[in-house]
Amino acid sequence: MEKYNKLSTLPLGSINPRGWMLEQLRRNKEGLGGKLPELEPRMIATPYTTRETEPRWGEERKAGWGAEISGNYWNGQIELAFTLGDPELIAMADKWVDEVLANRCADGYLGTYTETDDIYDDYNAWGSACGMNALLSYYSATKREDVLKAVYDCMLWFCDKWAGDKKTRYGGVSIVSSMSEVYLYTGDERLIKFCEDYYDFLERNDLFDKSLKAFLDPHLNYNANHGAGYAESLSHPLEVYLMNGNKKYFDATINAYRKARDKVMQKTGGITCESEYLAPVGAIVETEYCGIAMLNHSLAKMLYTTADPEYADMMERAVFNAGEGARKKDEKAIAYLHSPNQIFATAHSSYADGHHQVYAPCVPVSCCPVMSVRLLPEFLRYSVLKGEDGSVWFSAYSPMKVNAGDISFETETLYPFRDTIEYKVSAAAPIQKKLYFRIPDWCKNASIKVNGKDSGAVCAAKSYAEIEGEWKDGDVITVTFPMEVVVSKVDDSDRCSKFPIAIEYGPLLYCLQIPESWDAYPGTPYTPLPEGWHWYNVNPIIPPSGLDVYDDMGQRKHLISWNVALDENITADQISVELLEPAGYPWENPPIKLHAPAWKAPYSYPPYASKTMNPYGDKGRVSVTHEMEIELIPFGCTALRISYFPRADK
Repeated sequence: MEKYNKLSTLPLGSINPRGWMLEQLRRNKEGLGGKLPELEPRMIATPYTTRETEPRWGEERKAGWGAEISGNYWNGQIELAFTLGDPELIAMADKWVDEVLANRCADGYLGTYTETDDIYDDYNAWGSACGMNALLSYYSATKREDVLKAVYDCMLWFCDKWAGDKKTRYGGVSIVSSMSEVYLYTGDERLIKFCEDYYDFLERNDLFDKSLKAFLDPHLNYNANHGAGYAESLSHPLEVYLMNGNKKYFDATINAYRKARDKVMQKTGGITCESEYLAPVGAIVETEYCGIAMLNHSLAKMLYTTADPEYADMMERAVFNAGEGARKKDEKAIAYLHSPNQIFATAHSSYADGHHQVYAPCVPVSCCPVMSVRLLPEFLRYSVLKGEDGSVWFSAYSPMKVNAGDISFETETLYPFRDTIEYKVSAAAPIQKKLYFRIPDWCKNASIKVNGKDSGAVCAAKSYAEIEGEWKDGDVITVTFPMEVVVSKVDDSDRCSKFPIAIEYGPLLYCLQIPESWDAYPGTPYTPLPEGWHWYNVNPIIPPSGLDVYDDMGQRKHLISWNVALDENITADQISVELLEPAGYPWENPPIKLHAPAWKAPYSYPPYASKTMNPYGDKGRVSVTHEMEIELIPFGCTALRISYFPRADK
């Protein structure tokens, strides 16, 4: 079988977290990662094991939503379990897998639908793909052949039952992801034919711009597709390419990604999702948490296929900014939707509908909480890849230990808060091997040293630096990525042409943190939450003025800390960087701050708003008596913030 991917993954469990990443995943085990099946059992625990799903979803949706949400949770749980190497989580995964296999139908079907459900429902293929991907992750870690056989049989069931035009136009095409992975194990060409037939069907029946024709079109149509759904579907043509080598499928994914990068990706790395559909970027345009995890997966597949470092750059941007910035730091709640500028995260602050900006462990429908479990383990899983010649490719960076078979590497780096990553080599005997290190696109003067001496590697931005040598136990490889402040104007011309200012340093977006109050309340979960679990309205804190209530009404606009604007000609050298002594978990206590000159713009936001609003006009009128300095911290360390700053009208 010919292979079309330039790189390959290591078995699940080969990359383990260290440092802050280990702390975060341990918190996740005690939070959403380990507890979601207890919080919402019929939504998450039982859909695949007993086909019991949440009845309050309604008969027409419960089997499909159960498939999607439960399948995605277990994919994340399995990746978390083996990434941590945690015996309790692994036992939990073992039990689920055994019960799913025991629940197989005689004809090979392995999903959540019963004989009374419509097997041609769109969610059947989509949801089943989520569950099959979980089982395939489990197979990567364990090599249990009965698991692969069960997924293979289920794929053949779809090849049979969904043959010809018995396909759907929205999410069903997601099944090609499972088909592709099973094909790479089995070489069964029936799986190729099914996937090619699916795209032929979409060419004739496209409704959501998912066809090859739509992906290859130079234009991206806002409102054409669900934002998270577009992020997920980006990789699907590429996964067909991995089976058939047809470059049209490859080109479709790459072109669709470039359109998304240029039109619907925020500086946070998140993809837009206004009223859940693709929309122009802007300060208050939301990103759905599902879309972050789905985008990371699509980028990882593009990286795996092409070895193009751009996709790893974008993975880091999405995970370290959008991914971290919508998580409660104890890992017990996430925000379904969030935006670059966010003054409120409450049950009433979303422009989409309902309680989607509130922080909660499990909201109906809980697609986003379960995908938050998957995000970081999958990021780690694709951070280090291998070449056909046995080479090791360091593509995305965080503290980790990598077991590459005949050689291991370990680092406890503070990246992305610091610029240096030091790998310690472990090897039973000296070994000759090529190593490749991604040089980020934002880094101009990277360097790599081996045992304190310059490696001689060419370290050009947006490339891989190659080092070949004989590696022995105890060798130390030091990679340094000097960071510089980058100031840019956000192109929001398709929305409102305000061109706000964004400030980045290395892979991180920086923002003005808004003081926040976490106000717990019971929420409206389907299953009452146990003690210690809550929904949260996150509200801004405004200091008292010391005036009486009537005078205070006039003074609040001056007291509001987020009423600031930046000179539109501000330069990077006007912004200073302060490195702080690390003090605990860095996403709670960032070990870095930036300091920038700013202007008080007291009329930017209404004093008594309950939603985040765009300032009126293209610039913010300032008070010349209130020139000031503001302190900026990483976006991922905040829940409320301003990261797209209005330009000052001085």
